[in-house]
Amino acid sequence: MSRIGIIGAGAVGLLLASYLAEHHQITLYTRQLDDGTKRILRDGQSSPTVKVRPIAHFESQDLVFVTTKSYDIKSVIPYLEHEKNPVVFLQNGMGHLDAAHALPQAIFGVVEHGAMKTGPYEIRHTGKGRIRYGNHLLSMLKRDALQFEHVTNIEAVMVTKLFMNAVINPLTAYYRVENGRLLEEPYASKARAVFAEVQSVFPNHPITYDEIEQILQRTRLNRSSMLRDVEQGRMTEIDPIVGYVLKQATQPTPLLTYYFQQIKHREQEGDSL
Repeated sequence: MSRIGIIGAGAVGLLLASYLAEHHQITLYTRQLDDGTKRILRDGQSSPTVKVRPIAHFESQDLVFVTTKSYDIKSVIPYLEHEKNPVVFLQNGMGHLDAAHALPQAIFGVVEHGAMKTGPYEIRHTGKGRIRYGNHLLSMLKRDALQFEHVTNIEAVMVTKLFMNAVINPLTAYYRVENGRLLEEPYASKARAVFAEVQSVFPNHPITYDEIEQILQRTRLNRSSMLRDVEQGRMTEIDPIVGYVLKQATQPTPLLTYYFQQIKHREQEGDSL
C-alpha cells in the first residue's frame, strides 16, 4: 500500500481517489478548509475513507497526482518544490507543460475516462477508458479499473488528445451542444474545418478526422468540460488548449482564432455563451 496524494477535488481527482482508495492510503488536497476524512460516492457506491487536507498542509507522498485545471498549475508548484517522489500531471491541453517542467520529477499523463462531479464528494463515472502516462514506470499503478498504461512517447498521446480537445471543446461550448451534435450539420462542417486548422499546425501528427468522429460517436451524449464551465460561468481551459495551438501556428488559423476570442470575451464578461 502506497501513500498517494491527489491535488484537486474536481471530477478527475474524485474519480482517482475513489478507485485508488481501494488499494492505497489516499490524501485529497483542496483549497477548502476541510481537514478530516471523507468517503467518495461513485455511481452510488461509497469508497473507503480518504483523508482531506487543505493544500497549505501538503506533506510528502510516495506519489502525487495533480488534477487541477491547467490554469491552477502555477499556484500548485510551490507546494511541490521539495517533493522528491513522482508527480503526475493530468491536465487537458498542453499549456501547462512549461510550468510543470519546473519539477524534475514531473510525469505527464492523459485521462481517457469520462467523469462528472455531482456533489462535493460525489462522482459519476460516465465513460471508461485508460490513463496513459510517460517518463518513469510507476509500479504501484496497476491496470485495474482505471487502466493505467505506461507509454514511451507520451507527447504524441498528448498531441492526439489536443486535437480532440481543440475540435470538440470550443465548438460545443460556443454553440452549447452535446458532443454528438458535431456529427450533424451545420456543426459537422465547422468541426472538420477546425480540425484542418489544427492539422496545419501539426502536419506530421498521424491522426485522421475519422478518429475524431469515433470519439464523437462514443461520447455523443456528453457535455464537454468547456461547455459545463461556460454554462456555470467558470473560467475555461481555452488557453491551454486552443491558446497553445495558436502559439504554435505559423500561418493564419481564422476559425480557431475566432472561437478562442469569443470564449475569452465571454469569460471576461462573466457571462455564459
